[in-house]
Amino acid sequence: MKNSPVLRKAVQDIRTSFIKFPHVRNILNAMDRLYDYRCLNEEPEHLALLGESGVGKSTLLIRYRDDHPAIEHDELTEVPVLYVAIGPSPTPKALASSILRALGDPKCDIGKEVDLTYRLVLLIKLCRVRLVIIDEANHLIDRGGEKTHHVAADWLKRLVDATRVSFVLAGIPRTRRLFEKNDQLRSRFREVIEIDRFSVENGSAELQFRGVLWAFKKEYLREVPTIDISSATMARKFAFATDGRLRDIRRLLVRAVELSYQESEPRLTEGILSDAFRTVIHPGAPNTRNPFHESFNELPLVKADEPFALVER
Repeated sequence: MKNSPVLRKAVQDIRTSFIKFPHVRNILNAMDRLYDYRCLNEEPEHLALLGESGVGKSTLLIRYRDDHPAIEHDELTEVPVLYVAIGPSPTPKALASSILRALGDPKCDIGKEVDLTYRLVLLIKLCRVRLVIIDEANHLIDRGGEKTHHVAADWLKRLVDATRVSFVLAGIPRTRRLFEKNDQLRSRFREVIEIDRFSVENGSAELQFRGVLWAFKKEYLREVPTIDISSATMARKFAFATDGRLRDIRRLLVRAVELSYQESEPRLTEGILSDAFRTVIHPGAPNTRNPFHESFNELPLVKADEPFALVER
């Protein structure tokens, strides 16, 4: 059954899933507002999008970029939405180079910081960019000291002012430190949207998480024989197993479907989920630390050697 069309479709659908949950619609609406904004004599609006790793920020932002593809004209390439994920320890020069590369500039690495920045501002205007998305913005403050952070924040503030287009900065929660280093940058990013992990901490959160699992079952597992993964009991187990992170929900379900189709009679069961968890979330986990095993001790998987070990936000 490994080559089953149902298996291939389910795996592909889960991996590429983009479900417009309420929080996703709110973020898309906010980005549409920025995209439609026409900056004439007033300053443009900007947005900071924060959330833990794995909650779906990059997937959403790349999807938005793809929904506004580049337009080829005879004289230029129009780039309505410019998306760039920055790497670790970015200097202003490296930042300018990365964004120029995303714009397709063949000379993105040639020149001094001031020259690259000047060319970047010029190309953003020439390419009619309406929204700039900078992902992994936490890298701006992940390395170096206070002076380094201030230099990065100040360069970004000057870029925002010079281009006069709207920006979205996305990163994990400690990205807030970037705004702490520069009052003027903070004043430009007053609007902050946080993406929370799914949870079962209270009644409304549990209903939302069960709705997420039901959506996966209805949209992507409808041809796959399966238990009800959206029940209250299963939602609690999924919350422990994935920490409510969309990336890990996808990863767990993909592996569970693959394992179920290795059986003579495919069916996604709790036992299959237990094996999938031990394969792609917490390899080698003892039964007491496997949420889908009857011996699970119902303690969060946040120890130093566990998948959701507490780290600095």
